[in-house]
Amino acid sequence: MYKAVGWNSQNEYMVGNTLADVMRKLQKEYPAPRRTSRGMSTQQIYSEPLRIIVLISQ
Repeated sequence: MYKAVGWNSQNEYMVGNTLADVMRKLQKEYPAPRRTSRGMSTQQIYSEPLRIIVLISQ
């Protein structure tokens, strides 16, 4: 299991079985703006930087 978690708030944004799964769900949920300037970062798309954490299930 993979989880996209907010860097500061620890909010859970998305959970998936694979890394690709999480990324796909994130893109659906928060689509990137059509016209992006080079300076545009994920900071403006999400309210905070996200990190992907791996949950080891046994």
